[in-house]
Amino acid sequence: MHKQRLKDWLERYQFHTSGVVSKIAKTVIVREKAMVDTIYSPFSNGIMEGTNNKIKLIKRRGFGYRNDAHLFLRLRLETGH
Repeated sequence: MHKQRLKDWLERYQFHTSGVVSKIAKTVIVREKAMVDTIYSPFSNGIMEGTNNKIKLIKRRGFGYRNDAHLFLRLRLETGH
């Protein structure tokens, strides 16, 4: 039932006069398989995303380091690697 409603919505709005709405519909149509595969995948990139956010936070707090060695040392200390 929900799958049919989504399909009907996508068919109706892929040629909508609003460019944004039609682009969303076309993107979902083109990437449907990849989106479904992602939902059912047992893998997650949560750990990597958390590490990336931690690195960004360290860079913001540090306002720059004198050299890369100090930055990488701080990253290793904070991330536990």
